[in-house]
Amino acid sequence: MEKQVEYEAFRDRLYDTLDLELEGLGETSVSQISGCDGRTIDAYFITMPGRKAPNVFYPSYFYQKYRGGTSIPEIVENIKDCIRWISSDDISEEDLSDFECAKSHIVPKLISGEGNRDWVSNVVHLPYLDMMIVFVYVVRAEGDEFVSFTISENMLSDWGITRDELLDAAIESAMELFPLSIDSIEDVLGLSTDEFRQTFYVMTNTRRHLGAAAMLYHNALLDFANRLGGGFSIIPSSIHEVLLIPDSLCISQSDLKQMLQDVNGSVVRPDEVLSEKVYHFDGEGKGLVSNP
Repeated sequence: MEKQVEYEAFRDRLYDTLDLELEGLGETSVSQISGCDGRTIDAYFITMPGRKAPNVFYPSYFYQKYRGGTSIPEIVENIKDCIRWISSDDISEEDLSDFECAKSHIVPKLISGEGNRDWVSNVVHLPYLDMMIVFVYVVRAEGDEFVSFTISENMLSDWGITRDELLDAAIESAMELFPLSIDSIEDVLGLSTDEFRQTFYVMTNTRRHLGAAAMLYHNALLDFANRLGGGFSIIPSSIHEVLLIPDSLCISQSDLKQMLQDVNGSVVRPDEVLSEKVYHFDGEGKGLVSNP
């Protein structure tokens, strides 16, 4: 309860500061919207002159930075920088209306299939096992900043393309913008092979953001199976990465499921949980399937 009160005080102060700092710059409003995990979250909207879509900022995201030591003035400057970037000539209505211009900025995002069915009703989505693929337009990806918005059904209709065509283009763009990264858990955690004898691997992208979608990259899973010389299990540890567990480690199905439950229950934020299932890839025709 104390943490909730602290968050509400932070949120209200942030709203008041933004209203003062952005006065005369655009039209501002606050609301609550349904997040991609089905929860209601606070949102701050600012609509710039000449732009149809508002910029949206979420106090809960910046609250985590605040608790980590970032001051409110620093957060406000960060938001203003984002607004200046999005409102600049680097993205125009023509960029968005012409798919040939837009496609190099669009990447796939894997999200949980649970709790998201209402949220995805107005955005382009495709089923992927028990998960879903949605698509985001990346406005900016520099340093800690990742500014994007989700592709809507209206945009797909305006472009006159199919979902499969969008998927193909998004995968190509993602492989170019955020190349595949597969590292051993020793390298990720900075451990020596003596400290960690059972080698797992982390599949993500070079930015380590929305990296679970790297599973969709052309031949990524097959190439890794060939590299191992055998199959492997996949623990969908978050929307940002997945763990690859070689069959040669002989880890039981029950232990794999327990690993996933531990990650989902204590490590990953609820809105970043990807799946409750463990998958397997054998590289010999069966492809990617759910473990029994």
